[in-house]
Amino acid sequence: MAVVAFGLWACGDDNVSSAAQCTTQECFEKYWSSSSGNVLEGELSSSAVDGLDASSSSNGSLESSSQGDIGPISAGNESSSSGAVIGSSDSTPISAGAESSSSRSHRSSSSVVTPPKVSSSSAEKPVVSSSSETAPQPANDFVEDHRSECQIGNIPSSVNNAKLPDPFMGLDGKRISSKADWKCRREEIGAMYEKLMFGTKPRNPEKVEGSYSGGKLTIKVTDKGKSGSFSVKISNAGTKDKPKPAMIGFGGGMMGGCGSLGNATNGLDIAQITFNPDDVAPESGGGMFFQLYNQGQGTIIAWAWGVSRIIDALEKTPEAGIDVKHLAMTGCSRWGKGTLAVGAFDERIALTIPQESGSGGASLWRVGAQVNKQKGKQFVQGLASAGTEGKWMISSFKSYDGRENTLPFDQHMLVAMVAPRALLILDNAGQEWLGEVPSNYCGQASKEVYDALGATENYTYSQEGGHGHCQLPNGQFDEVKDFMNKFLLGKDAKTGKIDYSKNTQTINFKKSEWIDWETPNLK
Repeated sequence: MAVVAFGLWACGDDNVSSAAQCTTQECFEKYWSSSSGNVLEGELSSSAVDGLDASSSSNGSLESSSQGDIGPISAGNESSSSGAVIGSSDSTPISAGAESSSSRSHRSSSSVVTPPKVSSSSAEKPVVSSSSETAPQPANDFVEDHRSECQIGNIPSSVNNAKLPDPFMGLDGKRISSKADWKCRREEIGAMYEKLMFGTKPRNPEKVEGSYSGGKLTIKVTDKGKSGSFSVKISNAGTKDKPKPAMIGFGGGMMGGCGSLGNATNGLDIAQITFNPDDVAPESGGGMFFQLYNQGQGTIIAWAWGVSRIIDALEKTPEAGIDVKHLAMTGCSRWGKGTLAVGAFDERIALTIPQESGSGGASLWRVGAQVNKQKGKQFVQGLASAGTEGKWMISSFKSYDGRENTLPFDQHMLVAMVAPRALLILDNAGQEWLGEVPSNYCGQASKEVYDALGATENYTYSQEGGHGHCQLPNGQFDEVKDFMNKFLLGKDAKTGKIDYSKNTQTINFKKSEWIDWETPNLK
């Protein structure tokens, strides 16, 4: 029990061509915005398979068993009819289970498709210049976000909606009608999260500098007269001339401890970047981020800011040997929450892999509240608990506890912010505190946005029980490898499904119970 308690504390949560063929936001933006539908030809990295050094230090791995079965939330539920769903369709009443106090569809093409080459005149925007001989320059769509291009309307602080809010309904009361509209709708969703849950993510600091030596990248940020720096470790890096795709991992990241993807990454020739979020914003308070920006933000958005500055520095430091156009992000538990926020708020992340993120991550607030009401106790981590633990969110967010139906968003919309970029959500069935049912329902509801954007193959939700917290089971290894091969290395792989066939209980997502909006087919 002592080992388990320590592990849970350390990990965090418990008890305390088509657009679908694109792999980067740059590709998607060019695909959607070009009037002809053409995109610029780009080279994809296809590094040779090699051994992956996974021997870096561990940050508190957990060696505990599954906490047992959890009863399903409701009887008579039906499986969603959209997309490939692998799971049970039986209905079983909710049961007590083991109560713990602790907390493909296969693409037919042979590889990630390189878009067809087109003439420069069809994909470039002219640069205003006094000289008529100045050659036009292509637009830079490889950016952190598009907030500066969008007008954000009035953000409601309260609604009356027991169902999941419509991700396609703009703040102006009009539903978006095209893929191009998603750019600013995505920014509206982000602005809602910043105002009500996470706090503001500072953008465009005055200066970001990077220096690389001995496998360590040091990032120095200067903004508004203040400066701060932090470092990350890079292993198995490429060279300036032959950069490698990279996985950024929180803390122990993919190399061990919380957020570990275990041996799932073996044999993939990618670099590994280890980011310790305490170097930017420790949960105990203070830290570099809050020395620069003391505006009441939560630590999660501070971590997301830190990763964005890592990417800024990597862009300016080619000697680090990292292919910034093929970056992935991963983390587990509280770092899974951080991983989802990183992918949601920075479009330069090509692949996002949150693992067991629980409440505040890829898990629905409304459904979690319903589970707790049916159980008669806090079975799933509630909003007030998540809203105060680890200073993850702004202090006022906890006021939504008990009135989750007034939130103008739910977590399927945070997940949707990653779309249409690649997203693999890994969940652990049998961990009550993490919310087996609200996480599963979030995974299924979030797929609607990927379907609407024609990017179904870029999304997989996977839930499997029978293993310890943050200990990736062998059954999910192939999904990790498939996503990394396809979206980091440009190799052929099967992706795009909802899979909870190895759960510890029967779960049935009845779409009509939670969704009263139609999923559009955006063009």
